[in-house]
Amino acid sequence: MHELDGTLLQALGEIEALLALPCCNVAELSRVRYQIARAVAARRKAIDLLVNASLLEGGARAEGAKSLPGGSLDMRMFYTDHISAWPTARAVENWPAYVVASRKLAGIIRKQVQIERDLLYPGTPPVHA
Repeated sequence: MHELDGTLLQALGEIEALLALPCCNVAELSRVRYQIARAVAARRKAIDLLVNASLLEGGARAEGAKSLPGGSLDMRMFYTDHISAWPTARAVENWPAYVVASRKLAGIIRKQVQIERDLLYPGTPPVHA
């Protein structure tokens, strides 16, 4: 999980660096968006497996896992909605609005990663905003 978290958080950092630019670098935006999509999908699969294993194990880990589905599902839906609403061409055309929406998404993802870390594999370093 640590490697998957690191990959996702690194890609978020890369897109946040792009968002700080006054205009869109289309090639870099496309590359980083692809990295984020792959990282989100890989991490989602791993979290689902971890949640299922925790539920089977029972005890405190199962209780932590039971509290995840709502927040995890909300984050996944927000991510999917963002991707649908912001194809690359629209992001380029409406760069300032895309920057705002993407920063919000990055914050939501970071928050959910931290929640999942706290509940499913505590003791890991905190996610930095």
